[in-house]
Order: sequence, then C-alpha cells, then structure tokens
Amino acid sequence: MDENHQEGTTPFNLSELTAFQFGPAWARKGGETPKPQVYEEMPRRERPARRRDGGERRPFDRERRDGDRATKREGREGRPQRREGRPERAPRQLPAPAAGLRVELRPANSILEIFATQIHRQKRALPLLDLARVVMAAKDRYDLVFMKLEDGPMMIHSKLGDGACWLTEQEAVAYLWKAEWFGKFYKREEVETEAPAGSFSSVAKCSLGGELIGPANWHGYQASLMRLYRRKYASMDLSSFKARIVTNKSEEALADWLKQVSHTTVWKPLREGAEEVVLQDAAAVEADFREHHYGDVYEVVDKVFVNGATPKSRLSPGLAAHLSILSDKTARFPQMLIPNLCHGLARHHIPIYKWQGHHYTGPSRVRAIPADMVLADRMMAIVNWTKENSGGKVDAMCAALSGVPAAEDEAGKQASVDAYAPYVADMIWLMEQGFIVVTADNSIWYPKGSAAPQPTKVETPSRRSGKRAKKAQAPKADAPKATGTPTPSEPAPAEAPAAEPELAPAEAPASDEAPAAEGDAAEPSEACAPAAEAPGAPEAEAPEAPAAPADAEAPADPQA
Repeated sequence: MDENHQEGTTPFNLSELTAFQFGPAWARKGGETPKPQVYEEMPRRERPARRRDGGERRPFDRERRDGDRATKREGREGRPQRREGRPERAPRQLPAPAAGLRVELRPANSILEIFATQIHRQKRALPLLDLARVVMAAKDRYDLVFMKLEDGPMMIHSKLGDGACWLTEQEAVAYLWKAEWFGKFYKREEVETEAPAGSFSSVAKCSLGGELIGPANWHGYQASLMRLYRRKYASMDLSSFKARIVTNKSEEALADWLKQVSHTTVWKPLREGAEEVVLQDAAAVEADFREHHYGDVYEVVDKVFVNGATPKSRLSPGLAAHLSILSDKTARFPQMLIPNLCHGLARHHIPIYKWQGHHYTGPSRVRAIPADMVLADRMMAIVNWTKENSGGKVDAMCAALSGVPAAEDEAGKQASVDAYAPYVADMIWLMEQGFIVVTADNSIWYPKGSAAPQPTKVETPSRRSGKRAKKAQAPKADAPKATGTPTPSEPAPAEAPAAEPELAPAEAPASDEAPAAEGDAAEPSEACAPAAEAPGAPEAEAPEAPAAPADAEAPADPQA
C-alpha cells in the first residue's frame, strides 16, 4: 500500500482541476456572450384628477380635532417637568441710566503718554482706529467723564482714591460698610451678652450668603433683617431680597444662631477724644460718620472722571448703567473714540493727519517735497526708490540701495547693520519731515504723488470801476521800473543768491508747520544744497515781483 494514502481515505486525482476555470461564464472559452438587458418602461399610474367642479367635500369634524388636542395636552401634562422643584426666576431688571448727565468715554492719560513715547521713539505712522482698539482692549485704559447738565443731579465723589461715586447721600453712607477705608475711622469689637429667652422652633436664613437672621417670632427679627440688607445687599430690590429668605428647622442651625446672638458687635471711633464712645448698632455708626467724617471722605462736584476698571459696587446704579452701556457700545464701534483720541494726542503734541481716507498719527504730518529743495544723493535715492516701490519693506529698500543683501548668520547680520545705518538715519530724517511714511509693519510709503508746486500769488480782479480802478492799476505798470525789481521776464541778478547763508538739513524744508520733535535718530550725513544753487532759482524768485507795487502805491494817495 502506498505510504501517501492512509487507510480509510479515498484517493483523488489532481489532474482533473486543470480544466477548471475561474471567472464569469461569459469570460470562459466557449461560453455564451452576455445579452444586453432590456428595461421595459413601467406604465404610469393614473392619478385621480383634482376636484375642480366644486364637488362635495368631507365635512370638517371640529369635535374630533378638539378631542385629539385634549388627548395630547393630557399626555404632556403627565410627563415629569424638567425643572420640577426649582423656583421660577423673575426677569432680571437692569437699572436705568441716570438722567440729567452728559457722559463721554475718553482715553486715559496713562495710555496717551505711552502712545506719545512710542511714536517719538519708533517714528511710525499709526492709524487712529487701531489705537482706539488698543484703548478698548482693557478697562483701565479709558475713563468715563460724567458732566452735570442744567437740570441734572450733583455727584458725590470719593477723595480717598477708590473711585467711588454716588448720586445720593444715602448711597454714599451705605458704602461705608464695604469700603476699604472703614478701618481708618472705626474699630470693631465683639461683646458677650445674654442669649434671647423664648421658645424658638425655626430660624430664618438668607439663601444668598448663608447668614442666619433669627426666628420669625423673635423681637429683633426685623432689625436683623434690615441690618443685613443694608450691609450686604443694598443694591438689590428689597422685595427680591426678602424672597430669598428660607426657614431652617434643624437644631444645629438654631444652636448656631443662639451662639451668634450671644455675642454683640459694637464699634468704637478711632479719632482723638472719642476713646470712650461705644456705638451699639449700625444706625449709630452711620450717624457718627455723617457728623464727623463725611466731609473728609466725599466731595460734591458737577464733573467727575471715573476709570473704566472701577467696580460697579462703588458706583451708583444709574452711573454703573452708563458705564456698561457706553463701554460695550464703544468696544463694538471703536471709531466712536477717534474724536476724543485726537484731542488727547494733541495735548501731548502728537500731529494728526488724514491719509488714504483714514486718520493717522506719526512723527510729522505728511507733505510733498518742495520744488526748490535739493536733497543729498542718498536721500534722493531713498525718495526715488520709495516712489517706484511704494508699500515695499524697509529691509528691501536698504538692501537695494546699499548693495548688501540681508544675511541670516551673525557675521552677515552685523555687516548688513553697518551698511544699512546711513540709509536708516537719512530715512528717519525724511520721516520726521513728513516726506515719506513708514507704518508699523515696516512698509515704506510715498504719501504724495508729486512734488508740491512753487506757491504763487494770484491777483484777484479788482471790483472797483471808473477812475478809481484806473488810478489803482496805473502805478502797478510802472512799479518794476521805479524800484528796480526784476520782472518775471527779466533774470534775477547772479550775486543775490550768493549772499544767502547755506541751510542745514533740518532747516531745508520751508513749511508753516511746527518743527518735528527731536528723536533719537542721527542727523543725515550730507547737508542739503541751498535752494539758490538750483538751476531754476532765478525763475523761482519771479513770483515775488508783485510785491513791488506796494511801494509804488504810496504816491497815488495824494492824487486821490
């Protein structure tokens, strides 16, 4: 018997698998080609025609509809409520802004000083809208100014620097218990007393802070309730405060209340000569404060500055409403702050100008280069590159003009800084004069498209008629000959420009604007050439000829 076959097994021949072919029937040899499947169109289902002939309709069963609604309502009422057991919250009522006041939001003086320092140091042009967003990013960067109108209330402002401001004397005195300066005037002491006698089964408790008030049948319940309200919850409505009082019937709460009332709090004034005075309750403390310390703490004013970071607990509800409304609105629309931002920067001698349709601030107002000004070669190269590449980067300008590309290694960076230093110094001088503008992203711009034309005096036609007009015009024709001043057609003497002194670079631009602020930048290395050395200088003096008739009009008065 063969060793490959064991007993009880049936031998099989593997050669039979050679004719076995995998794949679909149409892919085999001799198989039938697949027939394309033909799809028959389904017959359309005939829909009944809409009733247009005014046939009868099914009568409307109103009772059935009402019954279905009642069934659904009963099912909903049987479901457990999602907030079962929770008391319904009354809608929150925000205090109304106080009437009779004018309120403005202004940038704080501290942030204006920072802006002025950075502008003088960095020489950058900054849009006022971005500065307004920076101011509104933090509450301590702006102030609210409350000004009394003709029929408005006076304001009670704290002198102790905590920013508290009130509209009534009652609010100012009630703030005494929460003020940080309370310990400067009064000292609090605990004195043991007898516990109240009586049968008490429950004690009232404030659910807001967990304070124990006392049993409802205790003779001091109302006084304790109002004392707690004035001390901690005076900003709430009294009815809302009373709605938060709950009753606790546990023995632990009753024992804690008995221990609490067995110790009485008294206050002693800290002023000289009042060592023996003991104030038994809050009303006595408030009366003593009104008499001795009210004038030292508060002042009555008609205009007050309140910082935006002042807590609302230190403001009258009407003033706090103004603070919330105006600050939120200005944060959403920061352009509302631009007028007051302009006034604040002007107080710090920072120029404001309008460029590209927006308000900007920078080291100087933008202006065109006068036609009679001759700049040094390096400055002129900076101006020409800025004209052709307005909006380019400062590094690209320095690399293009100096011929030293920006490097990444330390040695190359130092070489680039040394090569760029003269161009940066001249660029800063041009920025201080307003000829070019560099923004915060180091983009350099040419603000004016062309050089400013030479100013000329345009003579307005005389409104006189008759003999007076002829007499006024007659001296003007002979004036150049009488005074010896060259007419516009005659060249000016060559010796006149030589007598003028040379101008320094800072004196070269002739402008009516105030001189730019002195910065940390170095002065340009090359001085500007005097204006008289320009090729067209004799022609530039031609507009001064009309000034001569002023002297020639003198003999015309006797004739008149």
